[in-house]
Amino acid sequence: MADDIKTMQLYQRPERILADLQAQGFDMGATLTVEALSQLDQLHYHGTDALDVAIAECGIGAGDRVLEVGSGWGGCARYIAHRTGAEVTAVELQADYDQVARELSSRVTMNGAVDHLNADFLELDLPEGEFDHAVSWLAFFHIPHREIYLGKLGRALAPGGYLFAEDLYLIQKPGEDEAEDFRQHLRPGSLVDRDAYFAGLEVAGFDVINRTDMTQDWSEFTASRLRAFRDAREEYEAVHGPEGYTAIELFYAKMAGYLARGLVGGIRFAAVRRG
Repeated sequence: MADDIKTMQLYQRPERILADLQAQGFDMGATLTVEALSQLDQLHYHGTDALDVAIAECGIGAGDRVLEVGSGWGGCARYIAHRTGAEVTAVELQADYDQVARELSSRVTMNGAVDHLNADFLELDLPEGEFDHAVSWLAFFHIPHREIYLGKLGRALAPGGYLFAEDLYLIQKPGEDEAEDFRQHLRPGSLVDRDAYFAGLEVAGFDVINRTDMTQDWSEFTASRLRAFRDAREEYEAVHGPEGYTAIELFYAKMAGYLARGLVGGIRFAAVRRG
């Protein structure tokens, strides 16, 4: 699965964030702040505003144990730990992303508040009831065997623990002429429709307490992001070169198109593990 996901242009060059930091005047190895990193290390939509929603809805506080699935550059984990004083275990499938995430965390003073794990979540052995909260941003739909990973999440949470996620759901399957393109650029391991999405949470022992359909919001966001990226082409190519620009522009265009044409939708939810 780690190799498969590299067909997505977003995940092909994890070191690009280091080049962006250098372009902003941060030399390799220089000390960083979470605030500075948060401008670059958020791979989901709406940056730290989306994380503040999760913190508020779950009531994450100092000393809480938080599990993040699909942690990428570690930006969400670092922000949550910094903002709340929680201890975050950040699980990332891709070894190269995990390596960059560890480097970035080492460059901020976090006092060990973020524990990075490079692992396939489906194979990860987690102690039962270990965490107070579990969070994820745009990662669950990649993971196959949905009933298995939801069960693992339920067992990893203490009774009454919160699960918060933003994720994609399927609205309409692509036609035969687009099916391979869709698979290559989205890597849907367990993309299901909205009814099946919430039915699966119920079966896994979760009570959904809040849900928001983000489809329109994310459609507008991805369209705006694409326009802004194209407008900044010259600046981006100066740091990453034409090939680097082309790769990210293609991914942004695909995501904006899938949402605009009604193939996928977005969901934000909070749920509680039944005791």
